[in-house]
Amino acid sequence: MAKKKSFAKALNAQISNEFAASQQYVAMAVYYDSETLPRLAAFFYRQAIEEREHAMMMIQYLLDVDEEVEVPDIKSQPTKYEDGITPVKEALAQEQRVSDEIFGLFELARELKDYRAEHFMQWFVK
Repeated sequence: MAKKKSFAKALNAQISNEFAASQQYVAMAVYYDSETLPRLAAFFYRQAIEEREHAMMMIQYLLDVDEEVEVPDIKSQPTKYEDGITPVKEALAQEQRVSDEIFGLFELARELKDYRAEHFMQWFVK
């Protein structure tokens, strides 16, 4: 039981990270839209949807295994940048950070021998 709670707590933290990433991508898209760069804006709007979908998958998993879901507060994100490359650099750093967090969740599930959680996390590491 403790192992389920430990993974659920970590997954709830990741849900917050995924929603925050989604919001950050929306802010980046808004910036590119305001700079009349529609293709970059569209790319970041798609990324925002993808991150939100990841959060929703995690929420559904917790519901499926009868764990508590914590819906996080999301702080506002800046929509102004010094130049057009800064959001891309921030997005790359964010993707690397989120990948590390996902691998950490996979490792935690394996360490806890929570086989359902490990199987669930395989979708994200494939």
